[in-house]
Amino acid sequence: MAELRFFTDRSLGDHHVPGALRAAGWAVVSMRERYGPIAAQQLADIDWIHEATGEGEVLLTGDKAIAKRPLEARAVLAAGARVFALGSSQLTGAAKAGRLLGHERAIFRRAHSQPGPYIASVTGQGLQILKLLG
Repeated sequence: MAELRFFTDRSLGDHHVPGALRAAGWAVVSMRERYGPIAAQQLADIDWIHEATGEGEVLLTGDKAIAKRPLEARAVLAAGARVFALGSSQLTGAAKAGRLLGHERAIFRRAHSQPGPYIASVTGQGLQILKLLG
């Protein structure tokens, strides 16, 4: 099985979440690392969705609302993206990392076995596939 590579968007922060995932053995690049601090804040979601998916990366975000925003949902569909989004935006950096790591097995299993497009909400109870409104 090929190693999974992950891309974290700005909603997951620049340090805590990527660092915790790397410490657990995940191959991760953050938005800030790829684009730099200024461009990362200005880049449209549709652009990083296409580019990171084109690089073969699995997308991680703290913003599950992208499933409901037509431009972003269409970008996920067009790119064939595999997206895992946190089910709550009210989590601290440590809690965000803990949520992802707590569901590591399910995330890796789905990312390896199911091609995109999809957005899976990572909730306290597990993964929930969201309907894409595009």
